[in-house]
Amino acid sequence: MSVELTPIGSLHSPFSQKFGIPRQSAGLTDIPGYITLTPPYDDLNGFRGIDAFSHLWIVFQFHQSIEQTQSYSPLIRPPRLGGNDKMGVFASRSSFRPNNIGLSLVKFVKIERVLGQTRLHISGVDCLSGTPVLDIKPYVAYADSQPNAVSGYAKEQPQATLSVTFSPDLPAQTEEMLALMTQVISLDPRPAYHQRPEYQALHPDKIYQLRLYDFEIGFIVEDNGKAKVMTIN
Repeated sequence: MSVELTPIGSLHSPFSQKFGIPRQSAGLTDIPGYITLTPPYDDLNGFRGIDAFSHLWIVFQFHQSIEQTQSYSPLIRPPRLGGNDKMGVFASRSSFRPNNIGLSLVKFVKIERVLGQTRLHISGVDCLSGTPVLDIKPYVAYADSQPNAVSGYAKEQPQATLSVTFSPDLPAQTEEMLALMTQVISLDPRPAYHQRPEYQALHPDKIYQLRLYDFEIGFIVEDNGKAKVMTIN
């Protein structure tokens, strides 16, 4: 049996490359985005009543991981475990899955018609811009929140581990852009093995390149838990 899915739209976010995308959307309420719906799913009648819900589930496709998952691998290395230990793919939220389907909880902002399109505005986005959206469902607190649930090795949401400063020579940026860069970099988007002291000691001046919208951002991480943005192009 095969299943064919048709995207209902595409998600637009600040993340124009995979590096830097937060691993979960919880707590990232300042990261904006919107979904552009494609016909016939752009009919506003399909969203009647959605403004009564504060949060939504977005079902999407990891479209840039498809080629890498043609051969099934039952084990992955969760970043939450430092990339050291292997876990079963079905005990993870890895993008490398048999069907490349992802799930994200976001905050509803508004829905509108603009430039002949239906746009669903959301915040707390943790998806690559251009991500195909497969479905949208309201978050229902009594059914979706289980206060006594056990979350295995992912007991707590990722915390900001880096303090972020900016070089004084950078071009002027809006407060919104500065806040976005600070939030993304503070969660330390580096690969897990780059965060180890021995790696950092060998590469103290390594510049990491992060792309948000059309901006190329270069930052370094010092051994005292500080990140400094050096370039914005």
